[in-house]
Amino acid sequence: MKTRERYRNGSGRCRLAVAVLLLMGSFWLHAQNVLPADIRINGKVMWEAFESQRQVLQQSSAVVYTDGKSHVKSVYGVVVSADGYVLTKASEIEGKKSISMRIGRDLYTNVEVVNVDPRWDVAMLKVAADHPLVPVDLSEDDDVVQGHWVVSNGSASRSTRRVRVGVVSAMTREIKSSASDVILGVMLSADDALKVEKVTPKSGAEKAGLKPGDVLKRSGDVELKERADLLKSMKGKKPGDTLEIELLREKKTMLLEVELMARPGKQMMSRNDQMSGGEDSLSKRRDGFPRVIHHDTPLIKSSVGGPLLDLNGLCIGMNIARASRVATFAIPARELRGIIENMIP
Repeated sequence: MKTRERYRNGSGRCRLAVAVLLLMGSFWLHAQNVLPADIRINGKVMWEAFESQRQVLQQSSAVVYTDGKSHVKSVYGVVVSADGYVLTKASEIEGKKSISMRIGRDLYTNVEVVNVDPRWDVAMLKVAADHPLVPVDLSEDDDVVQGHWVVSNGSASRSTRRVRVGVVSAMTREIKSSASDVILGVMLSADDALKVEKVTPKSGAEKAGLKPGDVLKRSGDVELKERADLLKSMKGKKPGDTLEIELLREKKTMLLEVELMARPGKQMMSRNDQMSGGEDSLSKRRDGFPRVIHHDTPLIKSSVGGPLLDLNGLCIGMNIARASRVATFAIPARELRGIIENMIP
């Protein structure tokens, strides 16, 4: 495990470099209307200022491909163990049959999806590395204060990671879902509003044992009299939450605990979302998270999934969604620890 001491000198140099950049930017703004390319946010001077953090991203973040050719990046990932486990954003790889991954300069084409947590929208991947990987060093701090500098993956070539820099711009908090984003995993009969006609394969309903012909009587605390009552019982629930379902099967009353699944399909785009880059920039899933770090790093949907670092190179979170033109969300390190422990077999 790395320590804070290891990054103290790098952090000091980084702060000095940032100050120099700000002074240089001020000078150039007075001298001319456009900053030189080298000192823009994605310029070489900025990359050099954050070289120690870039090295962490180089060895402890993964570039995940789903195009079958390992050419077009879909999302980033976080290396979480030396023996090949990598955490990434689930909804960006969902349904993809061909997944490959580049860690450092090494390409892995045999990637296994070993676990998915729909509540946090994360997937645990596994590669058979021929040498130990370098996992991120997770911060032990409980929270991150506003104004804190953060560093993320920016663009990436086949051999090199680059950085994007921002600050924590709001309080760490829950991001509630803007709409009902869960389903039970059953299709109800058109003739009988509460009779199960079909059970979705691999859904929580199938795992719990629901069958065609079952008649739903109660969901949670809600007595079911019509289809709308079932929707009411799921209001405010998140993927991964459970509901106790009372049903009637061949005149026998049964109780089953059903895990709710994410509603398939894309999240609706508001006018503001469309003006913020729309589907090209914003994540498919960008709300309904139990707790996030809110920062202003200018990422796009294919740039999330990787580590969020502080100036010491410690991982303070995992970028999980590009939410708007000025907002990126990250799962805090405290929650990330529990997620990793629960998802590695």
